[in-house]
Amino acid sequence: MKMKPPDSNSAKFDRELDDLFAAYLQACPDPEPSPEFMPRLWQRIEARRSASFTFGRLTRAFVTAAAAICILLGLMQAYLPSQPVLYTQTYVEALQAENSTDAPSMVEALFVEDGGPSYQ
Repeated sequence: MKMKPPDSNSAKFDRELDDLFAAYLQACPDPEPSPEFMPRLWQRIEARRSASFTFGRLTRAFVTAAAAICILLGLMQAYLPSQPVLYTQTYVEALQAENSTDAPSMVEALFVEDGGPSYQ
């Protein structure tokens, strides 16, 4: 691979890049190594975590719980024996039994107590 000789433009950019790196190094000095470096770093990281991170964790927990409940209910539905509900009467028969002539209606009972007409 053949290297190009530096021209005035690339030398200017190199100087600007070196100045930028020097300014960055001055603005962000190396941290002092100490036994408390990592705990302080994690404290700063934890302090910057926002409510959305907590909300995301909570949401993932709820979705996992809902999926587990759905699977459990599906397995219960598939494997537990269920007894079908067998009705002994139709709807019309149940209405007829409720309105049978064996039991006096409320209207007839009220008329008899008040001394009104009795349908006997």
